[in-house]
Amino acid sequence: MPTPQAADLIASPDLIHTRRGDELCLRFLTPVDAEALQAYVRGLSMRSRHNRFLGALSELPKAVLEDFVALGRNDRYSLVATMERDGTETIVAEARYALDRDSGRVEFGLSVQDRWQGHGIGPALMKHLEGRARALGGVTLAGDTLRSNEVMIASAKKSGFDLRQHPDDWTLVRFEKALDGASAESPSVGLQLVHPQPRFAQDAIK
Repeated sequence: MPTPQAADLIASPDLIHTRRGDELCLRFLTPVDAEALQAYVRGLSMRSRHNRFLGALSELPKAVLEDFVALGRNDRYSLVATMERDGTETIVAEARYALDRDSGRVEFGLSVQDRWQGHGIGPALMKHLEGRARALGGVTLAGDTLRSNEVMIASAKKSGFDLRQHPDDWTLVRFEKALDGASAESPSVGLQLVHPQPRFAQDAIK
């Protein structure tokens, strides 16, 4: 369960915006969100799920779902961007990031609901995650994507990431960005939610 401090921070979401100015609330996922997250994943197109999880799946396996909503476990954090529609909170995007304390590397992955793709939500999330990575003390922000995922590759380039061949899988492209100094937009929540003991996050951010 989240600590009281974490619970207080969850109650104060950040905001990001679409290109046309629609406001999205960005907050941490917790175990109570498991069903809603699973419904979001099931609602993605087959192509979007394949791009996000680097393979075919129709829903998150139980263990993966539990890990997604375990706030801060192994220095991993999951976020959802939500919008109020007809008085109901609807997930329109999600992101997950993890800190390797030994190297200062922060890895991330994200997805956007198909009907909201092309509205600038992905780039806005990447910019926000860059601030969170700085707040965690990260020195590098990185991610992997399929070579066929032209949209993600284009977004990463536009956001200032360097692209290179993945060292272990020819079907993937790795994008990395050095984090120099502090950012005025760096959220403080990531820094406050870090566990005190070294953890490692070396596998894919799924």
